[in-house]
This record gives sequence, C-alpha cells and structure tokens, in this order.
Amino acid sequence: MSHIKLLTTGGTIASKRDPETGLQQTGLISGEELAEKLNLHENINISVEEIIKVSSSAITFENLITIKDAVLNALEDDDVDGIVITHGTDTLEETSYFLSQVIPAGKAVVVTGSQRGPELIGTDAYANLQDSITLAADADAAKIGVSVLFNSKIFMPRFVKKMSAMNVDGFGGGGTGYLGLVDGHDVKIYQHPAHSNTYNVEGQLPEVDIIKCALGTDAKFIDCAIDHKVAGLVIETMGRGHANDFVAAGVKRAVDAGIKVVITSASDEGDVKVAYDFSGGISKFEKDGAVNGGSYDSKKARLKLAVMIAAGEEVTAEDFKY
Repeated sequence: MSHIKLLTTGGTIASKRDPETGLQQTGLISGEELAEKLNLHENINISVEEIIKVSSSAITFENLITIKDAVLNALEDDDVDGIVITHGTDTLEETSYFLSQVIPAGKAVVVTGSQRGPELIGTDAYANLQDSITLAADADAAKIGVSVLFNSKIFMPRFVKKMSAMNVDGFGGGGTGYLGLVDGHDVKIYQHPAHSNTYNVEGQLPEVDIIKCALGTDAKFIDCAIDHKVAGLVIETMGRGHANDFVAAGVKRAVDAGIKVVITSASDEGDVKVAYDFSGGISKFEKDGAVNGGSYDSKKARLKLAVMIAAGEEVTAEDFKY
C-alpha cells in the first residue's frame, strides 16, 4: 500500500463557480472533496493537508518557503511514499522549478493543477489529480524527484511552461518534450533529468527582479532596482543576449552596486552566447561582471538566482549551463 500526501494551495483546481456572476472563485473546494471523486488504484491511500489557499497569481516568495517546508516535513515522514501538490496554473511552472532546486530526489513530488474548475464542463481537475497521485506512487518517479503532471504528460520543472491560457493541454516542455505519460493506472517514464543540483535554503528568499528589454529600452528600471537595493536582477535581452548601450551602462551600474545580474534571452530556444562583439551585447555584459544565463528563461533564472543567493552560493555561468 502506497501512502500519498496531498498538499493543497488553492488555484483553479480548487475553485467553485459564483452563482451570481458565473465566475470562478479559487480555493473553495478542499482536497478531501476532490479526492472523493477519484478512482484510484486499490493499493494507493491518500491523506490531505491544506498549506495555503490562494490564486497562484498571488503566490509570494514567502509562500514558496511555506510550501517548501511543508514538502520537507512530509518527506521526513517514513509513512509517506510520495507527495502531490495542487496549485494554480499561472505560477505552477515557477513553484515547481523552485521546489526542484530545494527538494532533493528520493521520493516523488508531483505538482499539478487544472485549466478548468471542477464544476465546469470538460474539467481536467480530476484527471490531472488522479494521474498525479498515480505518478507519485510509482517507484520510478522517485528517481525524478520533483515533476509536473498535466494532461497525462510528465514534465521536468526546468523546462515546463504554461503554453495556453485556457486549453486543457496547457503545458509544454519546449524542445525537450516530456519525460513520460500516465495512462490510467500505468506510468510510463521514458527519460530522466540528466542533472539535479539542489540547494539548502533555511531563511527567506532575497528580492530579485526581472527587467525585459525591447526596441528602445533604456535603463530607468535598472536604476530603480539599484535604488531599491535589490539582491539580484535578471535582464531578459533579445536574441543571443543583446540590448543597447543604455541597458549595458545600467547593467554595469547594477554590478558595481553589488547586485548579482543574470542575462537571459526572450527567445524560447537557444543559449545566450557570445556571437558578436558590440557594446550592448553579452560580451560587454560579461566583461562588466554579469552572469550568462544560458538557455534559462527569465522566470526560472530569477528563482535560481534567488535560491543560490539565499543558500550563500557563488553564482556563475556554469550554474546556468543546464
């Protein structure tokens, strides 16, 4: 018999329709109510704990620490064989990636949600939850550590991304695809992550901001971040890591002010890489002390940077290689 701990945080998967407005209100359905409608394998037993109850768009760094602590506490229970976390979809990719950075592999931790509330026609809430519990009870899933389950597909948090604002097939893994599938009571894992570094974070996460570059962007938001004494900045540039001279000058001011700066690209595929030698490119950023963010998107880079600063780690381009 496998004991799976279900940790709930709110989101669409726990929403009910307001009878007056017809709109969804998140966090109103308990984990126990959801679990009652599942058709789990007879060898799986679940227990439920509510951690927080919010829309995922309202999740904070403080909430991430609360979720992390709840997961670690559950993992320390010898009677718990795996964990499932229900979460809103807006920031599911961020929370799952954060957990993958601070939860060592050993037991399966599966993050899931739904695009349609449990009361809506064609809801994916019960299918995603049942598949996630099935996955968490699978011995091979423990080798992955933290994963995301959505629409029968198993994703690696490093690459998972919300691809649609409304479709039940809402998440994808980019060019890396998915790790496997859950088909009824059967789990099929085709590949495992090649790299799995985790960090010990005891306290709170530091303030790290994202600044996006576009045609004609200047450095006013970088200067604002400097004035606010943030701990880190992720600059989302264009192409291979390109911006203009105003941004480059702002990045240098930030580095000189003691802010750790990571350079990412807005492109969905391809690494930030030195391919040109001009004043607003990655070659200039690196010379001025910024870190090459490789193929990381800005949201994942932000979380990795925050985790590494909190863990007291030196941040280098090598950390963003995979």
